[in-house]
Amino acid sequence: MASLAEAASAAEVKPRKRLALHIDPVRIPVYAWLLLIVVLPNLLLIAISFLTASNGRLNFVLSFGNYARLLGSAGFWRLLEATLEFSLIASLCGALAAYPMAYFVGRIAHRNKALLTILVLVPLWISLLMRVFSWRLILGQNGVLNSFLVTSGLLEQPSAAFLYTAASVVLTFAYVSIPFVFISCLNAFEKIPAALIEASEDSGASKFQTFCFVIWPLTRRSLAIGFSLAFLVTVGDYVTPSMVGGMNGTTLGVLISSQFGMANNWPYGAALSIALILCVGVVLAVVLWLCPARGVFSGDEGGAAKARTHATPSALTTLSGALFYALAIAFLYAPLLLMVLFSLNDSTLQSFPLQGFTWRWYEALAGNGGLIAAAQRSVIVAVCVVLASTLIGTGFALTLHYRRGPGSQLIELLLALPLAMPAVVLGIVMVLGTELVGVPSGLPRTVVGQASFIMPVTMLLVLTRLRRLDPSLMEASRDLGAGRFRSFVHVIFPLIRGAVISGALLGLTLSADDVMVTLFLSGPSQTLPIWVFNQMRFGFTPSVNAVFTILGAIALTSVVLSQVVVRLRTNALSDMPGD
Repeated sequence: MASLAEAASAAEVKPRKRLALHIDPVRIPVYAWLLLIVVLPNLLLIAISFLTASNGRLNFVLSFGNYARLLGSAGFWRLLEATLEFSLIASLCGALAAYPMAYFVGRIAHRNKALLTILVLVPLWISLLMRVFSWRLILGQNGVLNSFLVTSGLLEQPSAAFLYTAASVVLTFAYVSIPFVFISCLNAFEKIPAALIEASEDSGASKFQTFCFVIWPLTRRSLAIGFSLAFLVTVGDYVTPSMVGGMNGTTLGVLISSQFGMANNWPYGAALSIALILCVGVVLAVVLWLCPARGVFSGDEGGAAKARTHATPSALTTLSGALFYALAIAFLYAPLLLMVLFSLNDSTLQSFPLQGFTWRWYEALAGNGGLIAAAQRSVIVAVCVVLASTLIGTGFALTLHYRRGPGSQLIELLLALPLAMPAVVLGIVMVLGTELVGVPSGLPRTVVGQASFIMPVTMLLVLTRLRRLDPSLMEASRDLGAGRFRSFVHVIFPLIRGAVISGALLGLTLSADDVMVTLFLSGPSQTLPIWVFNQMRFGFTPSVNAVFTILGAIALTSVVLSQVVVRLRTNALSDMPGD
């Protein structure tokens, strides 16, 4: 009997031991961020979608009425179709332009490859509002295109058929998509081993066959990722359709933002958000399934320089590639240069011929109190966001790398989830999250909202750098008697400093440019992009061109600084282990 009692007692103790959870104290901040910034706000969004609203107030009664309304609404299905159609067509057009550009830079270009790459990426650093508004200058009734057609005699009077159409939305989305697809594909082209190209050609395959059976299978996954990035950026954009599409460019993002704004029907807006997330997830899953990975290379196997020493492209291939690249670059930069030109034009009309040179639009900015106050708020928000995101992102990267535990990969994916959410949904999720934890409205909410998607950028950059380091460096430092802190300060940080600084500069640009998330959070405390956006919605003055030109100059300065930092770190660490 005693033995039976002991066995029963042991049986009762064992389950308790299994249920005991060991939580690493170092990982608690990671769990806290994950809970407060990612998990709870999204669960709250789902919960609200099952409520109802009347007279702007929530009714805490479980209901499936919002989803029933969606399924039975012909208007919802039309908007969903238009939203997906705009983004898919634009992403496809962007891919058709960016893929050959990446091929030219990655496999054909002989010199100045870094410069050719930077030229494509610079528009990513320039304000989205500036890039979108520049197309209004071109397509508007008094825009450059109409001016040219009237002056040349092709039209008797300006036409309203170019702006506020579905085509103008697709064109602008495609313009925004090109850099995302380019940077994703470029890395894949550079990593294709030269030996594979040589083996294919030595076997008698033509260049077209080599592309179809060697290059395409090794790059299509990267193309799918770039396409997915472009799709994510555009499908949640409600600013661009309202600026260049008007009523003909209404998308699901515009409807969602209105439900959390003028309509004040949060449950229906939440249901629309969930529906958009599900549709986006299905589209991305199909895209990635259609482009499976058939070979992944890492490190320096590709050696584009080696490939050129063995197989020099023909003069015709080089010339055609250079011509296509030049046309694409002209397409990317012409709208921006036009805006700079009009900021110096002594006329309130944005059309040719120019009336004369003037600085008065810049001088007018100095006396604009609203603009100066908005700029000051932007600086405060950007500094707070960059400091918080850099410290937290670097700390999380170190934790995930050196204190890996059960579910580390899942935690990493969840922390990066805000980057994969449509911007309009992320803005709403952050409204719910900051309201839940009681973050004051205005600048504090804006800082938290922007940090939700800027922190993961820094974290992923630093984490990628950490995974390239030689693990023996930390071990050697510890074996020599240095503690964790001293090892980090004197060994690890000098090696990841470039990634940290690059993340901070990129975060600064993202913060200074953000409209779609900040618009939900800023309230009366408008940042500069929100102030400019409202100016464009309710009226236009040429001073807007001057504002965008200044913002573009700041963005270009950030690009130059980041490139200098990266080059200096690369030169300094080129001979060190792990590089």
